[in-house]
Amino acid sequence: MDNKIKVVTPDNQTLEIEVLDIFNVTGYEGKDYILYSLGEQIDNEHEQAYISILEKSENDYNLTEIKDAQEWDAVQKAIAEDIKMEQEASNE
Repeated sequence: MDNKIKVVTPDNQTLEIEVLDIFNVTGYEGKDYILYSLGEQIDNEHEQAYISILEKSENDYNLTEIKDAQEWDAVQKAIAEDIKMEQEASNE
């Protein structure tokens, strides 16, 4: 399955990224967050992953940096909870 989309970054670059997950965060309804990769290897088993706010305009997807510390905290907690749920599900 090809999970790649083209996005426009805040500095107007167009990138093709691999979508790892798109999710919402409680308290920040109306925003979509994206967990994505640019294919950068950290080591043999892991790639660097990034998180941004994903906005859809007419023909483009735009990435916006999360600048608010409270919002970033909520996003990190949502990801940690998602990972915990996945681990629990795989242990059953």
